Amino acid sequence: MADVRGAFLGLGEQFVEDLDDPKGLIRIGNCNSLSYEADVEEIEEPDFTTPGGGLDSSVQRIRSLTLSYNARHFTKANMARALYGSAADVAAGTVTGESHIAHQGALILLANPGASNVVMKNEAGTTTYAEGTDYTLNHAGFPVIKEGGGIADGTTIQVDYSYAKHATIQALVASGKRYRHVFVGLNEARSGKPVVIEVFIVKHNPASLSFIGNEYQGMEFTAKVQKDPSKVGVGLSQYMVIKDVE
Repeated sequence: MADVRGAFLGLGEQFVEDLDDPKGLIRIGNCNSLSYEADVEEIEEPDFTTPGGGLDSSVQRIRSLTLSYNARHFTKANMARALYGSAADVAAGTVTGESHIAHQGALILLANPGASNVVMKNEAGTTTYAEGTDYTLNHAGFPVIKEGGGIADGTTIQVDYSYAKHATIQALVASGKRYRHVFVGLNEARSGKPVVIEVFIVKHNPASLSFIGNEYQGMEFTAKVQKDPSKVGVGLSQYMVIKDVE
């Protein structure tokens, strides 16, 4: 039977599952690229029988298979995976008496972002400083001590505030994690016929994170494909499988 497949113009969704803490396949989000590339080792035997030389025999071996994708959504899971990190949600709350050393013109980095209802006092709690006169608040709710205001350099201050729900990503605490990667795609060149690609085990390299620029930013992930010894059977790959709907 003739194979009706031809041109490929792909799009679709990608998913990963943490194999060391499996909780199902989690959507990566919008990605503008996906590729699989084999690294080939070539062994050659020159022809020593004639003056002109040439090649008598050659063997090609696959040294490794690399999966690459560019994630465009800065989710906490994607950022954690990019930085070999862990991610956790922090519920909104309040803080009373958070202590800092103030300096004129300097930022006070509170323990939690998204601060509101900020009240700043001296260490003894007897003086309340005035917003706009002694300090200002930036877009994250962090105080900036005003030059020429009533807070002298080296003053110990106490800050009361409310803070917003946020995620915390701890970098470089979870290296060597193994994932399963699945692409559920559509071929627009064939009226959106589905194609599903499953890679059984991958290990990601760290990805770069860019936070300032004139264009939408992304995370360029690369991952080495590893053998899955649990896949056993004649003609079965231990690395990946592609299922293309006709």
